[in-house]
Amino acid sequence: MKNRSRPDIMAIILEAANGGITKTKLLTRANLTSGQLRQYLDVLIEKKLITELADEDKRHVAYRTTEKGMRYLSIYSSLKSIAVFPQEEED
Repeated sequence: MKNRSRPDIMAIILEAANGGITKTKLLTRANLTSGQLRQYLDVLIEKKLITELADEDKRHVAYRTTEKGMRYLSIYSSLKSIAVFPQEEED
């Protein structure tokens, strides 16, 4: 797997959480460790790009991308399509 930038990982998390997702499924989709995911979730929640959904006793927690998070994804996709150069084929 190629190295991913922070914005790339944030976009992967936001895309996966669109519509809601549990932490376990998010770990698998984003291919991160629990500690790494916690760091990203803390930033995304702080910036209001993702919201944490929990029942009263916090036994069941899920995450959902906010409208602001969807705007981030839209802008991220636009910038990526403009700024990313196609990889040259190697012989």
